[in-house]
Amino acid sequence: MRIVCIGCAPTILGFAYRLNEIIKEGIEDVDDIELIVLEKEMKPGGLSGTIRDEHGFLWDMGGHITFSHNFPYYEKEAIKEWNNLERNCM
Repeated sequence: MRIVCIGCAPTILGFAYRLNEIIKEGIEDVDDIELIVLEKEMKPGGLSGTIRDEHGFLWDMGGHITFSHNFPYYEKEAIKEWNNLERNCM
């Protein structure tokens, strides 16, 4: 079986890691699986990653920041008992 993953975001990294564990541990009969990951960037991670600015500060990037425009929807649909922590960024 050939599995082709387009993009190498964190979910695919986790999937590939777990698939490798399953193969090594012999949990399933998966000797005939071929995993191909296609990534257009030079490094994995998708939208998630860390960049260093010109002053040496590290900035974490990812879905939690990129998709913050959806926060009103998430807050409306979220369980009321969830904790809501305010960000302390300037």
